[in-house]
Amino acid sequence: MKRNTAVLILVLVFLGVPVVSAQVSTSSINGTVTDSTGAVVANAKVEAKNDETGVVFTQSTTNSGNYSFASLTPGSYTITVMLSGFQTFRSVHNILTIGEPLVVDVTLKVGMPGQTVEVVESNYQRLETSNATISDIMDPKQVQDLPLNGRNPLSLLTLEPGVVQRTFNGAGSGTHVFGSRDRSHNVTIDGIDANESTVPNPQSNIQRLNPDNVQEFRTVTLGATAEEGRNSGANVMVATRGGTNDHHGTIYYFNRNTNYNANEWFNNASGQARPDLKLNQYGFDVGGPILKNKTFYFGSFQNNTILQTAPIASFFGLPIVYTSSARNGIFQFVRGTVTANGKSFSQNDRQLVDAKGNLLPAIPTCSSANNFKNCVDSYNIFGPSNDPTGIGPDPATSGLIKSLPLPNTFAGTGDGLNTAGFAWNPPTKFTGPHVMVRVDHTFGPNDKFSYVGCKTISILRRATSSTCVRQCFLASRRWAKSIDWAKT
Repeated sequence: MKRNTAVLILVLVFLGVPVVSAQVSTSSINGTVTDSTGAVVANAKVEAKNDETGVVFTQSTTNSGNYSFASLTPGSYTITVMLSGFQTFRSVHNILTIGEPLVVDVTLKVGMPGQTVEVVESNYQRLETSNATISDIMDPKQVQDLPLNGRNPLSLLTLEPGVVQRTFNGAGSGTHVFGSRDRSHNVTIDGIDANESTVPNPQSNIQRLNPDNVQEFRTVTLGATAEEGRNSGANVMVATRGGTNDHHGTIYYFNRNTNYNANEWFNNASGQARPDLKLNQYGFDVGGPILKNKTFYFGSFQNNTILQTAPIASFFGLPIVYTSSARNGIFQFVRGTVTANGKSFSQNDRQLVDAKGNLLPAIPTCSSANNFKNCVDSYNIFGPSNDPTGIGPDPATSGLIKSLPLPNTFAGTGDGLNTAGFAWNPPTKFTGPHVMVRVDHTFGPNDKFSYVGCKTISILRRATSSTCVRQCFLASRRWAKSIDWAKT
């Protein structure tokens, strides 16, 4: 034990990071051992073996016949129970998932040494009996095989019952869980907080994960337990991948291009150009044993170069700008009531103009001929009668207004006479790599050690107007580290 403690201290000094217990990146296997009469069996030897790594944890049942293996990594396990005078019991293919305890009860039968009863647990969709949490797991096959936009596995949580994903135009993340606020989420990666500090978004946490370094994740939507829940929305627990007894590696390159895409229907309707998209994502991952059945490693690298444009309305809504006459101080307004297309209007309305901002032919302009009644009139704030000293517009204010573009759509916003919308596809550039390293070591049948380090350098540059560009540094340039010492 002194040697194990010394090794841990040495590792911590070398890494220079505090110990953080990964409370919700693991799970447990529990059960009760009884004989054929229903009496509990004490001091039976119980083994839990990870089928992929070969790591074996052992303990004995208590006086009440119970056993519990805590802080086990997700995966397939074989449970073996042995006691003199009874047949050996072996239950195989027990699938343990993150954040959900697995109950494997055992009934021993009297028998000769060497006799074994094997139970195959091929269907792990069992009734949850340990708590009232409502949750769902995205297992490794789903994370790897389901189609993903941008290789973000957490986008799959929008498929969960009770989760509603709004479009953009909102101040929050747009993800609601059973009516909760779209900022009420909590994301942990191997038990470590991974939330955005401003607007928590379960899909876009501070570590840009990909399907190659995620083992699985669980989304708790209702009834989160104390170790899982902190917020009323989605509580997402992510478990990263670790190495196994076999060496595996992947090299990949993903590409999307504007030439593969059709234009959006609304862009075609408003005469907007096809949004540009040039997505390049490439990287590799590798994992395997350092010491078989004992020490394992896994590493992942992904770089991103994503250049794209998208309709401004999808991010911030359609911006309102002044018409050509209004920016020169000439404002139009409705006097009385005018009629267009069978509708009566007593105030400004964009239904009074055509797609180019011109008054409809049936709308009269005010003059002495109609006695300035029931017509569209104009008011020039810089005219001689309104600005007798000829001061004119303030140069700074006028320059600012004229630096903005003229409207190009009169259908979506504005009053049509003085203001209208400016639709365009602002460019966005997303760059930066993500690196993840994981090392797992088992000291003995009851002690194991895990280290996970993640580093993301993600820079988003988005133009929010034709003359202004905003830079957002969305992720930390520092290493996020998780160290877990577990005793089963």
